[in-house]
Amino acid sequence: MILSLRQIKNRIRSIESTKKITRAMEMISASKLPRAKDLLFATRPYQLKLASLLSNLAAGQEAALHPLLEKRQHKNNIALCVITSDTGLCSTYNYKVIHCAENFIKEHASQNIKIIAIGRKGYNYFKKKQFEITHSYLGLQGRYSIDINTQIEKVLTDLFLSQAADEVYIAYTKFKSALRHEETTEKILEIEHPQVQPLDYILEPNAKGILNDLVPHYFFMKIKLILLESFVAEHSARMLAMRTATDNAEELMEDFILLRNKARQTAITKEIIEVTSTVEALRE
Repeated sequence: MILSLRQIKNRIRSIESTKKITRAMEMISASKLPRAKDLLFATRPYQLKLASLLSNLAAGQEAALHPLLEKRQHKNNIALCVITSDTGLCSTYNYKVIHCAENFIKEHASQNIKIIAIGRKGYNYFKKKQFEITHSYLGLQGRYSIDINTQIEKVLTDLFLSQAADEVYIAYTKFKSALRHEETTEKILEIEHPQVQPLDYILEPNAKGILNDLVPHYFFMKIKLILLESFVAEHSARMLAMRTATDNAEELMEDFILLRNKARQTAITKEIIEVTSTVEALRE
């Protein structure tokens, strides 16, 4: 299709506006990413130590020492928490975690599944599919807060303890590196811990008293870690997507600038030919 010079100029202005938007979004994500990464990298070793301590304390003890460790025989009701972003333009971040959640739902089609949606994209998707959404947390914009962490922890704990859910899973994105993320569905209730050789602890006042304090704190930190993993992956995905979009806009602009220059040159050449032809005609 042959474009006029005016159409080419309009395209260039449109691409320039798009490039400014994508660059601004890239810079916003780039500014949010370092703080979220620092929080994540500080939380990971602490959570690992908590998990190790819980495994050692719970080893050889009865699961009934804490209700969140209770393994149920009948698992008819499942709560699935899905973490997505509130906005798009983050490549395949939302698609992959929703696809991961859908696969989980298909595998547990015989069970009653309730959805807890964190992020507007997941909420809109599962609402359109007419799933039962018991709770939703929208407008977080990839920002971690203790209040939201506490609310989510309480909702998931209440679902499990009230037996509205026999198991609680969470679908989210693990941050591996700037270029690599891993979508996964992980069981978080009942709390599972690896079987280890129990250590010879001196417990004061007793194992039950310590677990009553340790287990809720462990679960709170587990939710924190998962939220941070998701938010860092989201910022990283959006930053890379917007950087790629900006680079593509620059390449497209170069092509249209070259096309504009050719159109100008063609117009100038046409005018020169017309003037020359007119002069030659007058001479005759």
